[in-house]
Amino acid sequence: MEKTANDKSKPTFDSIISNLPDEFRNEIIETDSFLKSLRPMKFKRVIDKNGSKITYVASDFGISYALKISGGQFSHNFWWYIIHKGKPETWHRKADYMEETLVGIAQNDMPLSERIFNSFKDCTHCYGEGCLAKTLYEFNGQKKLTCHGRVNLNMCKEDFHDVREFFRRLNVFMERKTASGELPPDKIILANAKRSL
Repeated sequence: MEKTANDKSKPTFDSIISNLPDEFRNEIIETDSFLKSLRPMKFKRVIDKNGSKITYVASDFGISYALKISGGQFSHNFWWYIIHKGKPETWHRKADYMEETLVGIAQNDMPLSERIFNSFKDCTHCYGEGCLAKTLYEFNGQKKLTCHGRVNLNMCKEDFHDVREFFRRLNVFMERKTASGELPPDKIILANAKRSL
């Protein structure tokens, strides 16, 4: 059967990044290979149906990394995602090892931990005091109230390196926890979490 002019091919990883500047494309390709190689985290790559986002999900550990490529606007971020099916009182995270990971990294690379901590998207109280996406993190004597706990990064070589290094350290951390039989908690219920400084 011949394709018509209205047919749209499904976006692929290669088609999404093909028109990006070399500096971005090369970093994305390296990060893609790196994330998919990690064990036990087992990141799975998901392509948005509109070809505007590439997401990597490690569902066993409740964390995701996303690249947004749309209309000339490029960004990338990661977070321990929120599962919000059902009533708000059931919204939860599968896990959240951000604070423990930052402390672990700081033992021999404090600058990396500080860069990650300073890249959190700040909470602007856009949904008021009852917003369940508010996420409080503490590190090195500082507190930050963040929006979804999301780490927002710049599209530059240095920040892509930081992403890979953060996930390399996190993967080692998860490998140790898995080997010791220390599994993630069943759920972190957001309604029970502290959401103010």
